[in-house]
Amino acid sequence: MQPQDEFVHEYPKPLDSHWKENWYFNFIDRDAGAWGINHVSLERHKQTGRFTALHVVDGKMLLYSNVIDIEDELPEITDGKLKFEFVEPEKRFRLTFNGPRHQVDLEYTARFPVFDYESGAKDKSDKRRELSLNHYEQALFCKGALTLEGKERTIDCFGHRDHSWGYRNESKVGGWNWVAAQFPDKTINMSLVDLGDKKLSSGFVSTTDGNARIKKVSVADTDFQNKCPTSSVFTAVDEQGREWKLKSQKFSSLYLPMKEKGKGVVVHENFADYQNLDTGETGVGIDEYLINPDH
Repeated sequence: MQPQDEFVHEYPKPLDSHWKENWYFNFIDRDAGAWGINHVSLERHKQTGRFTALHVVDGKMLLYSNVIDIEDELPEITDGKLKFEFVEPEKRFRLTFNGPRHQVDLEYTARFPVFDYESGAKDKSDKRRELSLNHYEQALFCKGALTLEGKERTIDCFGHRDHSWGYRNESKVGGWNWVAAQFPDKTINMSLVDLGDKKLSSGFVSTTDGNARIKKVSVADTDFQNKCPTSSVFTAVDEQGREWKLKSQKFSSLYLPMKEKGKGVVVHENFADYQNLDTGETGVGIDEYLINPDH
């Protein structure tokens, strides 16, 4: 990864498939009663940019989504309401949102080093056009303010970010699980993607000592309520041979139909409490499920 990788990338021309560049930042402050996800997707096969801020405050959903036309050059990652700034690559970031109902101003700083999925990987990115990506993630500290109905509240919590670019077409994906769990001294990240004839495991564990790649992930004992997933047990083995066994329990969720990805495709974005079943440690994070009924 290079510092310039934080910013907008060139894309193949001409395009004959879905090519996207995505940035994602979350925050989860249970004490402040506020959490949410923020997402920007540049869809180069359509030359549109989708800007999304999905926040929950005191149990109320505050949802914003906007699609704009874009050019090859994009000097700032903003639609005029939601803005991502990369103040110091890999270290400091700012997110601002000036919405119709509320405002957010968040400063993010690196908690642990960036994990680049390509760096040092024995198995490079799956070269199938549905998922052929450059991709990295990072655990963060998040501080700032959220203002709703003229009242400001302080945000001080953990956060997480994700950046990917390349060929991406989820309509051919049977489903996935993505875990981004923040514990006091570590971040545990896992994903399992169902491509029909193949299941792809990935992830990492971040601590002050650095990152350890996760080699294998399994998901079991998923509970549902009204056909929506609420809890799962995730088991992962990292490159050092350590096993990580986590149980999620949803405390809030966003139901996100993805019609553009296929009929009936839905993402359940659960904000969840986590427990390490071996140590009893507790944490908080994202427990995400993509469900594609045609696979």
